[in-house]
Amino acid sequence: MVGGITDRGGDALGPRFWPTMLAWALIGLGVLLVFTNVLRGVRPSDIPEDMNWTGIGRMAATFAVLIGYLLLFNVLQFWLITMVVTVVLLLLYGIRNWKVLVFLPIIIGALLHLLFIVLLKVPL
Repeated sequence: MVGGITDRGGDALGPRFWPTMLAWALIGLGVLLVFTNVLRGVRPSDIPEDMNWTGIGRMAATFAVLIGYLLLFNVLQFWLITMVVTVVLLLLYGIRNWKVLVFLPIIIGALLHLLFIVLLKVPL
């Protein structure tokens, strides 16, 4: 992709830097994956459980909640719908600790509001 860009030379961060850096990072991570997963063998704890109807239902419910999240963008405030969806997903996946159910949605809603609306100025 950088073939059409003129390289003026001498710049450490020229047009070839990021593709080269990403390629070497992918190669390094691939080698790391081979050493940590392939060469050590398969342990019984690494084998995933069989799929069951509970998991399928939970996945379908997650999909429905996320579709509802997207549909409610123009109806409710971004931070409010984000907090509600976070609570619903936490409950769906078995989190029952009241501190997590109260504080985590507030933190996630506030961080996403700060990031997208205040800093990036995305009109959500």
